[in-house]
Amino acid sequence: MTTAIPLTLHLLVLIGVYELAAGVAGLAGRINWAAMLDEFERSPALSFITGFAVYILGGVLVLVHNIWTDVLAGIVSAVGWIAAIEGVLIMTVPGPLLAFSRRLVGNSRLISAFAAVFGLILILLGLTGRADPTSNMVIS
Repeated sequence: MTTAIPLTLHLLVLIGVYELAAGVAGLAGRINWAAMLDEFERSPALSFITGFAVYILGGVLVLVHNIWTDVLAGIVSAVGWIAAIEGVLIMTVPGPLLAFSRRLVGNSRLISAFAAVFGLILILLGLTGRADPTSNMVIS
């Protein structure tokens, strides 16, 4: 696939490695999702600091890559916006997000497998994609 700027391809690989690592950790039993959610509920400080970190990472991604000109750029930009919004929600109203996450924990192997596959796809798209700044794509 083609995108307008090389940064998109690099960010796809970075996001993909994160997703793959989270998926593999979940499948290997290195992450106890239920225990993590329990800890979040017990520690407002932990949830706030985590929300802040997620917001900052998402916000920086949006600042450097808010580009919607093609599918690959859209994926990266969507991940940035989702992270920024998720971070704000974790800081301000974590209850609904934690309740939603609790429902996902029941399917943690499926969610972990999805994350691993999604990560692999993003890595492959980033490594095999092509950046063509002369294409008809408009960068906004």
